[in-house]
Amino acid sequence: MSNSEKPFLEIGRLIRNLRISAGFAQHELAEQIGINNSYLSRIENGERRPSPKIMKKMAKVLPTTYEDLVQASGLISDDFTIVPKAGAMAPRKDISKTIQDLKNIVATMEKSPVSPRDPAFDTRARHQRRPVPVYDRIPAGAFDEANVVHDFDNIEQIILTEEEIGYDPKAFALRVRGSSMVNAGILEDDIVIVSPSSHVENGDIAAVGYQGVDITLKKFYCLGEVFVLQPCNPEYPPVTITDPDELSILGKVILVRRKLI
Repeated sequence: MSNSEKPFLEIGRLIRNLRISAGFAQHELAEQIGINNSYLSRIENGERRPSPKIMKKMAKVLPTTYEDLVQASGLISDDFTIVPKAGAMAPRKDISKTIQDLKNIVATMEKSPVSPRDPAFDTRARHQRRPVPVYDRIPAGAFDEANVVHDFDNIEQIILTEEEIGYDPKAFALRVRGSSMVNAGILEDDIVIVSPSSHVENGDIAAVGYQGVDITLKKFYCLGEVFVLQPCNPEYPPVTITDPDELSILGKVILVRRKLI
């Protein structure tokens, strides 16, 4: 579908970014505001403009205001201002400035992970929750500029806190297949959280690809010009790689989640 068939991309992208920053899966926000998930998907994709009634409901659960959503939707002009009620002393509010500030905040959240070592770090951020995509395998081009981590509404998700995902906006999850890491406590059907922004050192467990095969989990070692991918199961041999072009490190495994029956 071309951009001409998606006339409301600005408001759609803003709503999606606000939803993710608030920790809602798409179906959760749809339930909160009383619409079906497919309709919310069309709004976020820019195919439909939300009605004022829907935007009022969104403003109650997302970190924004009704006026900001109306401005982004194009229902009012850029020079729209709010006139205070009679007798009120509050100054007029320039919505065009507010919506740009909001966009700048969301853009900053997307570009850099939150660090607990940052002097401005709010401990409440540790407990903020957001959805993370869960892959059975990594799609081709997953870490190109069009990062699939940002477009995961149609696949399985897991809701985690910022602390659990290492405050990494590009964090994703992999469902484990095979038994090569059992001695590291990583079993078949476990879900591992991978942080592309975390530095991988010798001995760390990482999600890696090599020779064009599907992604695998192994302990990573760099020994001079030789790379070694070490399983944690004596039944599996280590993999030695001498050509760095054959190796792709997707990120460090920072958490293992297991469903207990």
